[in-house]
Amino acid sequence: MRIWPFRRRRRRPAEPVVEHVTDADLARMADRGELARAVLTPPPAPRASADRVRATVARLPERPLGGAAAGRDAGPARQRAGAVLVLDDEQRVTVSGTGLIGRDPASAHPDGGHDHVIALADPERLLSRTHLEFGFGAEGSFWVLDAGSANGVELRRPGVPTTVLAPAQRTVVAPGDTVVFGGHTLRAEPVVGLVDEALGG
Repeated sequence: MRIWPFRRRRRRPAEPVVEHVTDADLARMADRGELARAVLTPPPAPRASADRVRATVARLPERPLGGAAAGRDAGPARQRAGAVLVLDDEQRVTVSGTGLIGRDPASAHPDGGHDHVIALADPERLLSRTHLEFGFGAEGSFWVLDAGSANGVELRRPGVPTTVLAPAQRTVVAPGDTVVFGGHTLRAEPVVGLVDEALGG
């Protein structure tokens, strides 16, 4: 029996069927909602130049750009919590922000970094150059800390035993409290309202 080799027939590629759509066909398809709507996207708007932006902002009322005019028309200074420090029951200092108290705190901190630097007389030689540091908490409370002094800091509160403050640890001073340090006393009285942030000592 003779077997003839099998030959595969090559299939011809299917030819695409071209449909001719007339205007009438398009009208019928439009009536039936079978035509997709073409959405035209508008071109992007041209970007404004830097000079044009400056000119536009400069024309806005009460919104000057930089310079002397901006300084004159700037709004009121920001405000923050403050207190009146009563030193030795006679000297009164309004403070806001952080500060240092001692025999000569400015020489111990020549780089600054504090809003107030208060130097006190030291006839009995009990004060350290920087004896006490003070400031305000986020909620406006007044605090003090012993800045590593030689003779320490005490807090006296009515009805409570005297407390010796731990160095570098903040302690809140309430109205009526008395802070005793280096032969001096300090009381903090609240300020009615807020103090301008620009206040410094």
